[in-house]
Amino acid sequence: MKRKISVLAALLIAGLISFGSVWSQAKPAGGFDRLKTLVGDWQATGEDGKPFTSSFRLVSNDTALEETFQSEKDHQMVTLYTPDGSRVALTHYCSMGNQPRMETPVVSATSDVFVFAFTGATNLASPEDMHMHRMVVQIEDADHFIETWTLREKGRGTKKTFNFVRKK
Repeated sequence: MKRKISVLAALLIAGLISFGSVWSQAKPAGGFDRLKTLVGDWQATGEDGKPFTSSFRLVSNDTALEETFQSEKDHQMVTLYTPDGSRVALTHYCSMGNQPRMETPVVSATSDVFVFAFTGATNLASPEDMHMHRMVVQIEDADHFIETWTLREKGRGTKKTFNFVRKK
């Protein structure tokens, strides 16, 4: 009887572990898989001629993509990209101290352009205060991508474009 209970308990535990693993690893959106190709180190030159770097790495058991954007002026900003069904969502931890959230429309594994639109923000006193309101990521090829940021303040948008090249 003890042996039957031990075998039954072992099967139950194995089943729970297997179920938990399947449940926690939902298939990410195809568009998110495409963004994963950005993993690595990148460099760009700003409109003012100053250098910028961006590094992408997978975190949280490969369920999130972390971008660390570094410049001399802003020091560092972090953006986390995550799948949201067939969309991709992001939270941008801005050097201005606010955290805009954005999401794409439906994207596929063959998408090269990701248009992120503002859905809300934390630590933003007023929607009129300056914040990143839109971002477009365009993958050109394995060694080139473009980020176009739209900063919004008092209802007006200003665009900044960064052309990144993979560091070799």
